[in-house]
Amino acid sequence: MPPAAARDANWIDGLRGCASFVVVTGHLCTAFAPYLHSPAMGEDLPPTLFQYPFLRLIVGGRSAVALFFLVTGYVNSISPIAKSRAGNTDAAFHGIAKSALARSGRLVLPTVIATVFCWLLAQLGAYSMGEHVDATWIRQGWHGRATDPWTGIESLVHAVIETWTVGWDEYDGTQWTLILFLEGAFMVYMTMVATVLVTPFARKVIIWALWVYSCMNVFFGIFVAELHTDFGAEATNYLPMPVPSLMMIVGLFLCGYPQDAAELAGWSRAMSNILLPITPKEADIRRYWDSIGACILLLGIFFSKNARRVLTSPSFNFLGRVSFPVYLLHNQLIKTLMTWMIYLPSAMHPTYDDQGQQKDLERGPPLHFAVAIPVFYYILYRLAHLWVLYIDPLCARLTNWAVKKAMGGASSEKPILIQ
Repeated sequence: MPPAAARDANWIDGLRGCASFVVVTGHLCTAFAPYLHSPAMGEDLPPTLFQYPFLRLIVGGRSAVALFFLVTGYVNSISPIAKSRAGNTDAAFHGIAKSALARSGRLVLPTVIATVFCWLLAQLGAYSMGEHVDATWIRQGWHGRATDPWTGIESLVHAVIETWTVGWDEYDGTQWTLILFLEGAFMVYMTMVATVLVTPFARKVIIWALWVYSCMNVFFGIFVAELHTDFGAEATNYLPMPVPSLMMIVGLFLCGYPQDAAELAGWSRAMSNILLPITPKEADIRRYWDSIGACILLLGIFFSKNARRVLTSPSFNFLGRVSFPVYLLHNQLIKTLMTWMIYLPSAMHPTYDDQGQQKDLERGPPLHFAVAIPVFYYILYRLAHLWVLYIDPLCARLTNWAVKKAMGGASSEKPILIQ
């Protein structure tokens, strides 16, 4: 078992695992229960159970993405800040340079492999059922076979390139965030390069100014890394016990701001009215609340001994280790495995309209979901675990080899950057 200090420092991985899990639940609910994005079933109609605050976080995928940006800021700045504080600026610059070289490989290589896997499924016709389902989210992500091999290869190349140029992969629409994660990481590196030589107070002022100006969560993640350097292991003893808990409750509540029809509930309507006068015209209020809620939640966890203890438990540690492959693989499994399990009975007996066009397939009864959801999650996390065992080490070796060559053969005994 790792020592207590190492386990305590690993709480950020547990948080990342939770965020990845929420992204998956959010996409499942978007596919099969999109009404949960609203705070009520309609005007003057009561909400269902999972439309209430806190419980509605099962569709909190956008808030989970906000947490990913916070984690990106935290993990990519904590080492340069510590070296800067110790006066070891040469080591700080050296670490930033190696991390910047490695970051693209550690993000791009696994994503390319996942895109190739998704493309292969499309060419094998694995998504064919998705063309006729009644779940709009799945149908929008449907992709058929290429008309010929050259067209298929060309579309694959375009998908790989456009993921990192325009932020869109035609085979997996959920990869739109990855270019933003890469840009966020390089914003952290540039900020560290610009502030390594300044005092801790000056760096905090700069970071706060950047966060307020841009509303980008990577900068708040850097601020939390500064707090880690300030307080160390004593952070969980700094505030009275109820305060971190209250911060987490407030953060979770704010993260539940609905994606659609906020006017249908009093609590969400009040939240909308708070931000509307102080945000740009036609701004996406939801993104502001997601960002603010995620920042408050992270701060509460940072100061909470009990929250850290939970997030460093073996179960959450596992969720953190497989969080990136879960993110890369879940959409493919929703469009294939989950779709097959839910719609197979209807697909075996398709119906047609008067023009001979196939009607939408009907999803199975609740019992189908009761069986399909555990099977889906088991296979998803099993595949993610295999990915961590075999694909991640390959990508890490290739990245470290490239970095070593680029830096003139400088040795690196271990991975140079946390994902």
